[in-house]
Amino acid sequence: MSETTKLRLPLLAAAQAQKHVTHNEALQRLDALLHLEVLDRHLAVPPASPADGDRYIVGAAATGAWAGEDGHVAAWQDGVWRFFEPQIGWRAFVRDEAALYVKAESGWIVAGGGGGGGGGGALQNVTLFGLGAEADADNPFSAKIGKALWAAKETGDGGTGDLRYTLNKQAGPNVLSLLFQSGWSGRAEAGLVGDDDFQIKVSPNGSAWREALRIARASGRVSFAQGIEPRPWVTLTDAASIAIDASAGDKFRVSSAGTRAVAKPVNLVDGARFLLRITNSAAITLSLNAAFAPLSGSAPALRTASGAMNTFDCVYDAVADKVFYAWY
Repeated sequence: MSETTKLRLPLLAAAQAQKHVTHNEALQRLDALLHLEVLDRHLAVPPASPADGDRYIVGAAATGAWAGEDGHVAAWQDGVWRFFEPQIGWRAFVRDEAALYVKAESGWIVAGGGGGGGGGGALQNVTLFGLGAEADADNPFSAKIGKALWAAKETGDGGTGDLRYTLNKQAGPNVLSLLFQSGWSGRAEAGLVGDDDFQIKVSPNGSAWREALRIARASGRVSFAQGIEPRPWVTLTDAASIAIDASAGDKFRVSSAGTRAVAKPVNLVDGARFLLRITNSAAITLSLNAAFAPLSGSAPALRTASGAMNTFDCVYDAVADKVFYAWY
């Protein structure tokens, strides 16, 4: 064997004359390749005035003295270009990009980017990426972190100020979803699961799943396969002025006696509907705030006897600032 396997350093032969020539050749190769740093990796034409020791990764379709050396390391030493064919796994820091590259079977690829001097870098064609965790073939991107932040690139930085996160699947029968787990067992899934309607599914154990919500892609209609859980009755406090917080529920009840007046509800929003049921625990004199208006146009004769009940089915109209009701 006349040279080493990896760096191809020339070896001294037994009883070789002028051993210093072979030794110096090996030192020249070591000087060119050890802690490899190149000035550029795109040039296809040799620079006109290189400094001794300058190194480059030769760009595609190289010409002149670099012809036929595409992708090789070119080093200017002792007034001549010397070329070195990179081996898989060689690393080179590219100065004008402030990025570290690795020689792969497909060529030179970025191993890491960035730089303390304000230089940027690119991270391209990486097959595995683990952030605080170990990535594998099933999870080529894996992160074990406490928080994550995505911020839009603002116009002052050359962006648009928008931020859109795009996820894509191959076709309708495929799955595109976010899976939420507890103790590594699935509890909820949201996305395009097996078709192109948006769905939310839930599971008590990670194996049995129920569809909770579906939004039809064609019509936009929303359906609830398991129905909608009704909001519970809210029991109001009996007082001379009966107060209602419309944001607390959609069904209110109270048992009252004596002289009572129902106040205008607070936290009303346009179109809000609610049911109000007043049960007379004893004889009652009952009135409604002026904000209440009967849909029939005529105020009903409210029931006042003990044990009687008055029920109001109400809807709020913000334009009229009225709570319209049907009484029964």
